[in-house]
This record gives sequence, C-alpha cells and structure tokens, in this order.
Amino acid sequence: MDRKSYNHVAIALHWLIAGLILFMIFLGWRLGDHDSLRLSRVNLHKSVGILILLLSFVRLGVRLTHKAPPEPPMPKWQLMAAQALHIGFYVVMIGMPLTGWLMVSTSARDIPFFIWHWPHLPVPQNHDTHELFEAMHGLIAKLIIYLMVPLHVLAALKHHFIDKDEVMEHMVPGLTPKPVLNWRWIVPVGVIALAVGFGYGLDRGIPEKGGEHGDHAPPPAASVAPESAIASAETSAAPSSSAVALSETSSAATAAPLWTVDKSASKIAFSTTFSGEAINGAFSAYTTNIAFDPAHLDVSHVKVSIDLTSVASGDGDRDSSLRSDSFFNVDSFPKAVFEAAKFSQSDATHFVAHGKLTLHGVTKPCDLPFTLTIKGKNAQVSGATDIDRTAFGVGTGDWAKTDAVPAKAHVAISLKASRNG
Repeated sequence: MDRKSYNHVAIALHWLIAGLILFMIFLGWRLGDHDSLRLSRVNLHKSVGILILLLSFVRLGVRLTHKAPPEPPMPKWQLMAAQALHIGFYVVMIGMPLTGWLMVSTSARDIPFFIWHWPHLPVPQNHDTHELFEAMHGLIAKLIIYLMVPLHVLAALKHHFIDKDEVMEHMVPGLTPKPVLNWRWIVPVGVIALAVGFGYGLDRGIPEKGGEHGDHAPPPAASVAPESAIASAETSAAPSSSAVALSETSSAATAAPLWTVDKSASKIAFSTTFSGEAINGAFSAYTTNIAFDPAHLDVSHVKVSIDLTSVASGDGDRDSSLRSDSFFNVDSFPKAVFEAAKFSQSDATHFVAHGKLTLHGVTKPCDLPFTLTIKGKNAQVSGATDIDRTAFGVGTGDWAKTDAVPAKAHVAISLKASRNG
C-alpha cells in the first residue's frame, strides 16, 4: 500500500458510498413530488438505503483490517476533530439506513430491495413506533446533510489548498496540491455531478393532476349538495364518454326506469386509518346495473360490482399490499358485489337499500342508507355505511390485527345520473 493513500478497495468503497449518500440526499428532496413515478423513487430510496447499509459494514471491515495512511502534521485539536468526524460518519452511515429499515418495518407492506424483498425487523407495527423511527431517521438525515458533509468537504479543501498536505491523496492517489488543474479532480467532481444529476433527474414522471392525492389517486368527486348522492358508476376499462348506460336489470325490475351515470361526478370512496394515519381512497373501476323508481320501490333493483384491483389510496406501495393475498387477495376474489332488491323509505329524500355484500368470497347482509333528490331527469344520490372487514375474512397475518388497521372501514358513495328515455 502506498503510504499516501488507502488501499484500492477502501478507495472504491469510499467514493461509491459517498456518491450513493449524495444521490440519496437529492433523491430524498424529491420524494414529495407528485408525478407518475413517485412510487418508483420511494422504492429506489428504500433499496439504495439498504445497499448503503451493507456497503458500510464492508467498508468498516476493510478499515479495521487495513491500516490507514499516516496523518500529516497538524494541531492536536484538529487531529481529534478529524478522528471524531470519521467515527461519526461510520455511525451515521449505519445508523441512517438502519433507522429507515426500522421505520418501514413498522408497516406490514413488503420492503423492496431492488428486485428482491428485504425482511422486516421485529418491531411493533403501530403509529407511535413509526413516528419514533421516522423522527430518528430525519434527525440523522439533517445531521449528515447540514453538518457532517459540509465539514468533511471543507476540511478536505482546507488541507489541499491551504495546508497543501497529502490528505486528498488518501482517497485520490496522485492528486497533489500542485498543479491545481490536476486531471484527477475528475474523481470527486464526477462523483458529485453523477449523484446530483441522477438524484435530481432520475425517475421524473408525468405530473399528476391534483398532486396532493399521490400515486394513481382518483380524481376528486364533484361537489354535491348536502342532500345529494350515492355512488355507482362505470369508471373501469369502459370508454371515456361522459356517461355509461345502466343495463341488465332483473326481470322483476323492468318497470323501473334505467339510469345513466355521469362518471365525472361519481365515486366509490373509503376511509380508514393505518397506524393512526388517516387513509382516504377509492375504487376507480366498477360496473352498475340500476333500475330505480322512488314511487315503485317493489320493482327497483341495484347491483354494483367493484373491481378491487382498482383500489387507490394515494400510495402505490400500500395499494399493492391491499391487492395482495394478505388483504383483498384479488387473484382469488377480484370483485366485491353489492346487490339490493328491497328498499325502505323514511321521507321524501331518505331511503335504505337492504341488500347483500359479497366480499372475499363471503356474502353477508348489508344496509346502505342514502339520500336521493330528483329534478326532472337528473338525480343526485349520496350515502355511506361502515363495513367490518373482519366479518368477511379480509386481512391475514399482520393485516388481521386491528391495532394498525381498524376492523371497520367507512364507505361513502356518490352518484350523479340521468334517467333514460
């Protein structure tokens, strides 16, 4: 080993980890951008964080087994400060990705590591634990971004341009203080340029409309009057016309008028919490068969078939978990169906649909209170009910617990429709 520099493995690891850390800083600043590839950036952030953790352990092992080059003459306080900063870097290089790993382990969702899945750490999966590790992760991030990296860079430049010693040659062999325009500057400058370029420019997707809704979030429902609307609409792979005809009613309902749904003002939404965090989402694909006459409830009939693969809660990672066999299990049970042929009425605008809900292969009675207002050929409907997922066997393993995700989810349906004929 050249006494002026570290061994080649240590040098390679130093610049690789340095580049990845800088890349993560700039990538992290873009995690809040709402575009079509935000989820890809989030998963890449997790994967690179785990990679940094693994490489940091390798780097520490190399450092413990190979002597470092001697330090140039300097004041004792400066030497102690340099040693403290180097030890601090090892602590944060391990501590930062470790707290990130602990944080994502508080969720039942899979942890991505590029094309593989990374194991969860055995920590409580609840909101308080998540908040604790998130705060620790954020504190370490601020420490390394705003203090340690600037100090490290400024100290290296001081040694090179002011003290004119051999410190920079420890990691860039041959980068002597003279001449200043040494071609070996391509190493540190190149690492910084690549990290910034990839971190800021990688995975920049198409901006989402109403970006606050996150990945694949459904468009907001049109505002309706207080006495308006319950939902059933065709918003799946149907043509994108402004209305979808409702058909295929049962023979018992042929006397009731059919209705055409305005997709832009219709929505099937749900709300719940995850470890104390409010979750709002919707199903963007469903079909409806509606024949309804408030004056002839005995011949009215409603059937709504929801495509569970279309679940969207503003977080694609979470949505993947909802579709998995641990929750909805869409491969085996791709649809939820609500069907009602019995209705009751309390006044001119308030009704209850007494039907059955089939979910996760289980069918149970389900009442859906709703309000209805009709003006000419146009109708507005709104309604809501609470559904106990555990009664349908939705949620296995960690998802079966109700401390992180409550048993009951609130479902709200809105509809704007026009009568055919």
